[in-house]
Amino acid sequence: SAPSYPQGVIDPIEELSEVAMRFGVGLHVDACLGGFVLPFARMIGKELPKFDFECDGVTSMSVDTHKYGYASKGTSVVLYRHNALRRAQYFSFAKWPGGLYATPTIAGSRPGALIACAWASLVSIGESGFKSRVKSILATTQTIAKEVSSIPGLYLLGGMPTAMIVCFGSKDFDIYEVGDIMTKRGWSLNSLQRPACIHLCVTLKTVLFASEFVKELRECVEEVQKKGDGGGKKGGNAALYGMAGSLPAGPLDDMSKCYLDVILSP
Repeated sequence: SAPSYPQGVIDPIEELSEVAMRFGVGLHVDACLGGFVLPFARMIGKELPKFDFECDGVTSMSVDTHKYGYASKGTSVVLYRHNALRRAQYFSFAKWPGGLYATPTIAGSRPGALIACAWASLVSIGESGFKSRVKSILATTQTIAKEVSSIPGLYLLGGMPTAMIVCFGSKDFDIYEVGDIMTKRGWSLNSLQRPACIHLCVTLKTVLFASEFVKELRECVEEVQKKGDGGGKKGGNAALYGMAGSLPAGPLDDMSKCYLDVILSP
């Protein structure tokens, strides 16, 4: 991953590339989150490890245009080192009574409007626009990370961020309770597990509210610390992930499928 979704760490792609070449296997890099951040970060002078086709063993990459490419939801891109790999995803059926059939993806039909919107978004922002946005996002990420690490009871996972994710946890109190209180205040944080932590994915909008975020995070941490373990029944993600942490993966998988059954039921 470049970077990984949970802690925002860029995996050692160059080393993995060498392993892949040694054993003659392909190596896919998930750059869905960082595909429109890391290349422009390099352009503005940030030192980063190799993560793309610059590594000879990397055979494919995925990049989400609907994230930091600022396109509409439902668009993404898969990149291949050469055409032979791309052909492996094609489907064709010459004997279909409906005529000759061929499609480059698993989807028979794709919305042209989404493709056009993605193209328009990329062209309108342009290289200079992406570099400017990435510069602001990365600077804000570093500022927030430094402030978070200074809050008593919190620690950063993965050290100072290399990209745009600030991930933090606590060994002193239930970090999910902090996340629940922040959610009630209107902040969108993601609850993670193994270990228990939450993260903020810094976006262009976050740049405008960085100081406010840090201020409210401090207040929420203080609230949880004052409440302590005797603060009553837990709810939200604090209850959900607290329960999940005590169960093996099998039952949790079944529960997740039951949840999908419920939301899909008429």
